Amino acid sequence: MEYNGLRGVGDLIDYAEKAIDLGGGVIDVNLKEFEKLEEDHEVIFVYFYDHATTSEDFLALERLTLSLIGHAKLVKTKDPELSKRFKISTWPRLMVSRDGKPSYYSALAPKDMRDSRKVLEWMKSVWLPIVPELTSSNAHEIMTGKLVVLAILDRGRNDEFVIAKREIKNAALEWIDKQTQMFQLERQELRDAKQLRIEEAEDRDDQRALRSAKSIRIDMDEIERKNVGFAWVDGVFWERWIRTTYGVDVKAGEKVVINDEDVSASSIIAHHGHTLTSHQNKRYWDVTITGEPIRPSRTSILETLNKVVANPPKISPKSTTGTISRFFFHLKNFGGSHPFLTLGMVIGFVLAGSLFGRSRMRRRAFGNTGGFFQLDGKEGLLGGAHGGTGKND
Repeated sequence: MEYNGLRGVGDLIDYAEKAIDLGGGVIDVNLKEFEKLEEDHEVIFVYFYDHATTSEDFLALERLTLSLIGHAKLVKTKDPELSKRFKISTWPRLMVSRDGKPSYYSALAPKDMRDSRKVLEWMKSVWLPIVPELTSSNAHEIMTGKLVVLAILDRGRNDEFVIAKREIKNAALEWIDKQTQMFQLERQELRDAKQLRIEEAEDRDDQRALRSAKSIRIDMDEIERKNVGFAWVDGVFWERWIRTTYGVDVKAGEKVVINDEDVSASSIIAHHGHTLTSHQNKRYWDVTITGEPIRPSRTSILETLNKVVANPPKISPKSTTGTISRFFFHLKNFGGSHPFLTLGMVIGFVLAGSLFGRSRMRRRAFGNTGGFFQLDGKEGLLGGAHGGTGKND
């Protein structure tokens, strides 16, 4: 596995220790041992198995360990108490616990549990903590294509740092719970609408309408939602990037920005010999509806986030893009929406530029030679070419 993290000695040692930890294979844990792991690991993948789990299942599980180095812990268990805690009733089953909040891998058939590619794809989507630290190695993964509530903190202020992280995590958990409830409500509404159509068709004895109603597929993926993530960044270590991107100096106090990333363009920002991925075309919010800075508190974050995800947002965003870059960004977006009109405008600009260039060349030629003109059918030349004064009347 290739190491893509920071080049500090501590970072290299940490990665090596995690690699050694996974080198011994997937360890078996019980409930007490798992609770001990939770004290040191924010993300833990748990593979639940029973006596019927085959050697082929375990081999597929072992193939995942290398890919998890530096990302998350992977354990297995057959402890009934641990299965009871996470309400596991079928085996084998794969789950991830992020800060104690479980998410489950959906396997339609036993073979899906042995498909290492699909399992790893799911793992990558959930292997970050609920509120991860933004670093050069995970910046693209965290920031790209979604709204991110980014807390700019100073880990040197021990008490304030701990409190701020707790507040952000509480805000994230509450937001996730709220979104889960909304998802369930929307799904139930779609199911109720389908059932009403079925009952209406049955009342009319309309077999064609009945078949059509029963064939309605409830697909929640088609409902557009604003994807929201949470993260924090060390405002002292990344001081230059934070200041130039958001105009925030953590020395003046810890703050929160809500960043809306545009995936169309990116740049690499150098810092302390490392790199941090940043996208140029983006907008962000750093104040509440009352114009006050967003503070790292659950109330301030959730109240502002609700205003930001509204369509359109109820708080005006700021942009990290310069005036010239912003012009070309909007021009590019306009071109994508109106290609023929844009093509016509480009041709018009080219023609206008060409005519303007020719006009300047003619005026320049006239100024250099004094100019030719017709006078009673004879050509005359004014200027200094024949010893004139160089003035034209």
